[in-house]
Amino acid sequence: MPPATDALAALVGGFVAAEGCFTKTGHPPRFTFAVGLGATDAGMCELFLAFFGVGHIHHSPRRKAHYDDEVTFAIGSMRDHLDVTIPFMDAHLPESYKRTQYLAWRAELLEYWEHRAKRRRACTVDGCERPRRAHGYCRQHLWTHLGR
Repeated sequence: MPPATDALAALVGGFVAAEGCFTKTGHPPRFTFAVGLGATDAGMCELFLAFFGVGHIHHSPRRKAHYDDEVTFAIGSMRDHLDVTIPFMDAHLPESYKRTQYLAWRAELLEYWEHRAKRRRACTVDGCERPRRAHGYCRQHLWTHLGR
């Protein structure tokens, strides 16, 4: 990593330690990494989106008259967590209470991924990468298999 990127990664890691949130909700579980801020700090959420290259930004109106509008950067995709969130946090989230929370969240996410997550599987016909539908075949090969 170039030095400028190291400094930015350290900034992002420290910011996550202060403002980040790792949650698991629902059944089946949905794992989310998010940073929620006041709308005046939307630039930080845009920096997160540009830095990670995945996720989305959501703007919310104020919940009470004396509150600020809110902006949230979030990553909710399981694949994005495996490819981006986990490798970054493992390397750059500083030792902190937030890291302890992250490690528990990561353990649950990886356990779910390994043992319970539904995944698209490829067609069983050699060389076909289309998603499997019924009887182990993609739509095209299923019709061929059924003789239609």
